[in-house]
Amino acid sequence: MRGALLLFAALTLTLPSCSGNSPGAVTHRDRNGRPDQWVRRIAPNEYQLAIDTNGDGKPDVIKTIRDNQVVEVAHDRNYNGEADLVQQYSHGVLQREIHDDNFNGRPEAIKTFRPDGTLALIERDPAERGTIDVIEYYDAAGHLTRRVVRK
Repeated sequence: MRGALLLFAALTLTLPSCSGNSPGAVTHRDRNGRPDQWVRRIAPNEYQLAIDTNGDGKPDVIKTIRDNQVVEVAHDRNYNGEADLVQQYSHGVLQREIHDDNFNGRPEAIKTFRPDGTLALIERDPAERGTIDVIEYYDAAGHLTRRVVRK
C-alpha cells in the first residue's frame, strides 16, 4: 500500500508536464507559419519533443526521448495545458499509463503492462483520495481474472 501511495504521488507530479515553461526551440511550423513543434534538451542524452495538435500554439503532446528511444508521452486531451494521459515506455514497449479521465489533475487509473505490451493490471482510485481502492488483474489474453476491492 505504501508503494502505491508513493507511485500516486510521483505520478501526480508528472501530470502537469504539458503546461508551464517555454516549449523550446521551434522545429516546425504549420501552413500559416505558426510554430507547431518544439524541441527542448533536458540532458546530454535526453530531450522533449512538444507538438501542437490542434493549432492553438500550445503543446498538446510531449514526447520525452532518452538515448534515442521514447520513454514517455504526455497527452493534453482537453487542451487545458495539463497532461491527462501519460504513457511510459521501456525499450519501445508500453509499460504504464496514468489516466486523468475527468480532467481534474488527479489520476483515477493506472494501467500496468507486461514486457510484451499486454495489459497486466489496472489500479483504480475512483474516489480520488490518493489511495488505490480497486485492483483488476488480467491474463495474457486481456481477460479480467480477479478484482480486489479495498475498503
